[in-house]
Amino acid sequence: MQLPEFSIKNYRFILILVVMAFVVGLFALFTMPRTEDPDMALPFYTISVVYPGTSPEDMQELVVKPIEDALDEIDDLTEILTTIEEGLAVFEVEAGFGIDRIRKLDEITREVNGIRNQLPDGIFSLDIEQFRPEALTNIIQFALVSETASYRELNATAEMLEHRLKRIDGVRNVDIEANPEEEIRVAADFQRMAAQNVSLDMILHALTDQNMNIPGGNLNIGSGTFGIQTSGSLKSLDEIRQIPVASGASHVVYLDDIADVFYAHEDIRWIARFMDQRTVYINIKRESSKNLIQITNSIFGQLEELQAAIPSDMSLEVVFEQASAVEGRINDFFLNLLQGIVLVAVIIFLFLGFRSALITGAVIPIAMIAGIGVLNFIGYGLQQISIAALVIALGLLVDNGIVVVENIVRFRKKGHTLIDAAVKGTSEVGYAIISATLTTVLVFAPLAMMQSGPGEFLRSLPVTVIIVLILSLILALTFIPLLATRLMSDSPEAKESWVDRFIRHLISRYYRPALDIALKYKGFVFSSAVILFLGSLMLFPYIGVSFFPTADKPVLLIEVDLPHGTNVEETDRAVRFVEGVLDETEFVKNYTSNIGHGNPQIYYNRFPESFKSNHGQILVNFEEWDQERFYSTLRNFRESFARYPGARISFSELTNGPPFYAPVEIRILGERLDILKDLSLKVEDLIRNTGGTIDVNNPMALNRTNINVDINREKASLAGLSIASADRTIRAAMSGFPADKAIMSDGKEYPIMVRLALDEQTAVSDFDKIYLTNQYGEQIPLNQVADIRFGSATNSFIHYNLQRGTTVSSNVTNQDRVAAITEEIIAGLNEIDWPDGYSYYVAGEYASQHETFGDMTILVFVALFGIFAVLVLQFRSFLQPLIIFSAIPMAITGSFLALFITGWSFSFFAFVGFVSLIGIVVNNSIILVDYANQLLRDGKSVLESITEAAETRFTPIILTTTTTIAGLLPLTLSGTSLWSPLGWTIIGGMITSTALTLLIVPVLFLWFTTEERIVAGD
Repeated sequence: MQLPEFSIKNYRFILILVVMAFVVGLFALFTMPRTEDPDMALPFYTISVVYPGTSPEDMQELVVKPIEDALDEIDDLTEILTTIEEGLAVFEVEAGFGIDRIRKLDEITREVNGIRNQLPDGIFSLDIEQFRPEALTNIIQFALVSETASYRELNATAEMLEHRLKRIDGVRNVDIEANPEEEIRVAADFQRMAAQNVSLDMILHALTDQNMNIPGGNLNIGSGTFGIQTSGSLKSLDEIRQIPVASGASHVVYLDDIADVFYAHEDIRWIARFMDQRTVYINIKRESSKNLIQITNSIFGQLEELQAAIPSDMSLEVVFEQASAVEGRINDFFLNLLQGIVLVAVIIFLFLGFRSALITGAVIPIAMIAGIGVLNFIGYGLQQISIAALVIALGLLVDNGIVVVENIVRFRKKGHTLIDAAVKGTSEVGYAIISATLTTVLVFAPLAMMQSGPGEFLRSLPVTVIIVLILSLILALTFIPLLATRLMSDSPEAKESWVDRFIRHLISRYYRPALDIALKYKGFVFSSAVILFLGSLMLFPYIGVSFFPTADKPVLLIEVDLPHGTNVEETDRAVRFVEGVLDETEFVKNYTSNIGHGNPQIYYNRFPESFKSNHGQILVNFEEWDQERFYSTLRNFRESFARYPGARISFSELTNGPPFYAPVEIRILGERLDILKDLSLKVEDLIRNTGGTIDVNNPMALNRTNINVDINREKASLAGLSIASADRTIRAAMSGFPADKAIMSDGKEYPIMVRLALDEQTAVSDFDKIYLTNQYGEQIPLNQVADIRFGSATNSFIHYNLQRGTTVSSNVTNQDRVAAITEEIIAGLNEIDWPDGYSYYVAGEYASQHETFGDMTILVFVALFGIFAVLVLQFRSFLQPLIIFSAIPMAITGSFLALFITGWSFSFFAFVGFVSLIGIVVNNSIILVDYANQLLRDGKSVLESITEAAETRFTPIILTTTTTIAGLLPLTLSGTSLWSPLGWTIIGGMITSTALTLLIVPVLFLWFTTEERIVAGD
């Protein structure tokens, strides 16, 4: 290895590079974006279509089918799930990973816009979005609250605040929500229209015709050019009132003659309250490259000024803000990191002494700070995943330095000069630590390439660890030998410390006798290790399997769902019941209620429901995160909410990881709705009778009641009526029909809505007021050509990859038992007699678990194959890599024991810890086998070589294991459900693997190694 000699000779150049890397990293540390969770850009897209008053069957025919046909033409789409409800269709489109996500969004947008003219005119909104949490999630949710102000006054004030907030650096968007849109209402009197022979189509045509703004062009007169100003578009309500709608021989019918024209708000479809006071939301989203904490500080720095600018009858309340939680979480992680650094430094000092500890410890801040600089350069920010990765890397990055420094000290004690000891000591272990680092990198690299939602969430962890490990390797081979020549004692006979005496005593008194016994009774020792391994596997069913843990936040979203067809007023009564329970709960800090809509998005994987009259959602903020008090309160809530009849009031904690609908979710696929309903009832009954399930939801369990307007087509034809014109007239009368949009003199654009003139809410009797105009201009009462009756209809259904179906879902009482509960349900599903053409599909958390854990299992084998290939190249043997691999089952033993004892389940991050463990535990075996091979080449016997190698490498193996555990200990003991399982998995595996490696590897080495093969390999 020439690197140590090169760095010593060119020490100024090496120092300059190290200082530059440290300074760049330090700058990045204070400037890079800070968030709680990673910014993820997934190939998931959502298309939301709101078409009020439209039945699910009509939504399917008029909206869903044209859009799905367009989506079916797009390549690389792996899944299309469409939820179809009254007046709402939501398409969740998933594309393959590895594609250009922005280009795919453009393609989806282009295809949907291409068929826009095939969709009905009355669509309220059509939105297409890509799943980007930082673009969808609000970092701050304000409530503009007032008891007396009108919505128009609230909206005007909110717009003023919006303009101010948008000017703050880092604010990407400010949305005003829960404010009913102001419109120009044309309240038509159908009786007066009939008397004047005016049809709805005539009103719509007149409004559109009179609102056109067609430029008159230019006229050249002499040397000048003059623009021609035409009549232009409508500018005031008086102009709209004076629009001629019809004319006869002696008179003109103006709009004012048959309708009232005035400003109004749309029908209230989203009621919002903050602590029982009417509110309008002002929601703030950040730019993805900006620091969330800095943006929030800037906004709150202007909060007093903003509050002073609003009218006295209004107040601006903070409903939710992310920054305090993010800052607290990041500070906790940095504290864990600092604690880990102190523990590692103390251990190194105790084992190696002050000078050696100083040399080794210098690698920690340099590698970490420089690693942060690289992370910033490649586009990653500081958040809980990347900071936790630094904690994981902490114990690993000093391993190379410990091995190098310990070996330099060993050569120094043999009488070599400082420079010779630095060069020889580093060179002797150079290939071993390169190989050890490479094996660890090969374990983390597949995690970085994992193509899935969990992979995107996790990606910054393996990337961070890889960067820091590579930097630590470079520093160990160049910077550490350089520091050794400057900081180590000139005297080769260093005084033996008490730690040296303790380790020597430990080796001679305990380890060497144990090793001699192991080498004498090889079969018994190996069999015992195998029995321990198999015994630990038997613990796995008792450990339990979970996916992503809860987020441990003092926040709760309460869902209130009533039967489909329930109006907003009835839903509001159920929400007020929940508010009453919250008012009596001392632990509740504040709450925000939403009726007819979900709360604006405040967490990256929880999406609000859009405009559902039977749905309400309450955002509850608690005083603090107190786990015992939090779960006690939830138990009380569950008992209280169960008392409200006719509503399903449920809640679930915020969880980490990718989004999914429910822990248990069964999709039933088939064509006929009546058969789907029968099957859904059987599945619902099965899930309810399965232990551990709660909040079972079956949208098809109850039908909703519709009012069917059955037009007699024969009568309509004889009367000269157009069915399309009749449908348009009915919609305008009962729900309103959009005629056009007009920019008024105040500069705002208002939709013009034509509807029946009513003082109160529409009723069935209002159908008697509707007149239809035939092709001869005659007015015909609706009740003469149509029957009005009540009828039963389906609430909602889904399309899964264009096939019709429905979903039955539930929550669970114990998140760790999702897999076991779902497998019990699957066993019951297989007992159901499924008709031809009907089947079930298991979705929810169970499907995500299987897909993710399956992908990670494949990655484990890919990593093992890569490590094996590297070891074959290094040792030029197929048997010795297998000897080294013996550390892996020994690690599994400790991991399962640690999880079983501590009570944590085998979660996604425990699996990540297990994958990480593979690369860590083989390093000790590599160092041991590599040195034994060197001794064999020097002419010693196999027994002498492995014995001396085990004793010589005992100290660095114990030391690297101890530092790895110490680095992880603060994070592990923090008790968080996200990181504690990962920490215990690694710590438990490290303990048993190290203990057994020091005995099992020598046994296997003695069994499978011959002097002749080693010499020949050399």
